[in-house]
Amino acid sequence: MDLITKLFDMDFAALVPEMPTVLGTVRFLLILALLAGPILLAVMGAMYLFKPAPEANYKYGFRTYFGMGSEDAWRHTQRIAGIAYGGVGLILGIVMGIICLSTRDKETMDLVLLAIKCLIAQVVIVLVIY
Repeated sequence: MDLITKLFDMDFAALVPEMPTVLGTVRFLLILALLAGPILLAVMGAMYLFKPAPEANYKYGFRTYFGMGSEDAWRHTQRIAGIAYGGVGLILGIVMGIICLSTRDKETMDLVLLAIKCLIAQVVIVLVIY
């Protein structure tokens, strides 16, 4: 009986983290989400530039009809794809970094809306270059 009494006498509010801690974690995750896309694009660009597949295949590399024609076309396609993805990743990384640095004074909900808009813009830009 004492165990049940102790269980119901426990202060469950003490288990909930403080609100500034939760909001700080949300802000960190939003900034991480904003920077993940550009970093991934830059890494993909570097892979296409510096470590492309040695020959045309259907598993790895930037595959196009033109690129699958010959080895020279394959290397040229990988180089162009690396420059495009790496350049867009670098530019988006700079832009998203500036946006993240400018959001220090914003409320968390304003940051959420801004992050959603930025993520949609990133997706549209990636679909355009693809």
